[in-house]
Amino acid sequence: MDQKKEGTFIKDQNSFWAQSNDDLLEFLKEDLQKTNWGKAIIEGVPEDKVSILQNWIKKNKGKIEGIEVSIKPTLTGLTLEEEELFENEYSSMLAVDRTKLIKNKIERIQINLATEYIAGSEPPRADAQLRWWEQMLQKAKSQDKINAAQLERENEATKDNEKTAKKLKKAQPLLEKHSNIGKGRRKHNSLLNDYIDKFDKEFSKNRKAVPSAKALESEMKKDLTNNLEKHSFVIEVVDVNDCIKWRDDKGNIQSSAWGEAMRARITRIRKKRNKQ
Repeated sequence: MDQKKEGTFIKDQNSFWAQSNDDLLEFLKEDLQKTNWGKAIIEGVPEDKVSILQNWIKKNKGKIEGIEVSIKPTLTGLTLEEEELFENEYSSMLAVDRTKLIKNKIERIQINLATEYIAGSEPPRADAQLRWWEQMLQKAKSQDKINAAQLERENEATKDNEKTAKKLKKAQPLLEKHSNIGKGRRKHNSLLNDYIDKFDKEFSKNRKAVPSAKALESEMKKDLTNNLEKHSFVIEVVDVNDCIKWRDDKGNIQSSAWGEAMRARITRIRKKRNKQ
């Protein structure tokens, strides 16, 4: 049988790394026995298991079951499963509560670190967890500043709308004039849809094949980001929820999701245009 040059074991589950050191090494040894590799990389190693594996490999002079073994620790010191769980937990936090919730988590971890445990009963990787959440706290604080600035801009925009939209008959032509989406009467009952329709026709007119909705969405983001001042109906191209914030022709603030929802919107606009 031909021997494969190199392979990788990706160990991502907490339950795997929760085993005793002896059981852990035995499982890895059994995994290696099942391969025909010349080299093997054990990936996803948390920081509390790095020295265990390094000593095991060193004791066996770099080879286990005749296979040259090396390890690839995680950058955070956590397990891959912990990284995913913490990322999901961070994303699920409401923006208004995120900083407070993270501070509470950090405080609990610090209490754990200061507590004296019986050997083997201490929470695993508390140091790595503390570092991770401290980084997330800085990220949350930075996002709070961005959100505060965005809220201030929205409040200013609302005040401007209230001043200019006292009478609908005066507000509607003013907003349409400043939107700079195109010339002539709008074909859609939405400033955003009207922009999409006209941008799509302009972007697609000299192409052999009609661009996919996904490709058009990407180009729209670039156009709006690079030419935001030309599209006064747009407040923010991509907010923290991956939505575009914009004003309708009555001055009300709307929020529309990018991704699948936007691509479905593009498809509907194209179908409507083709029926005309």
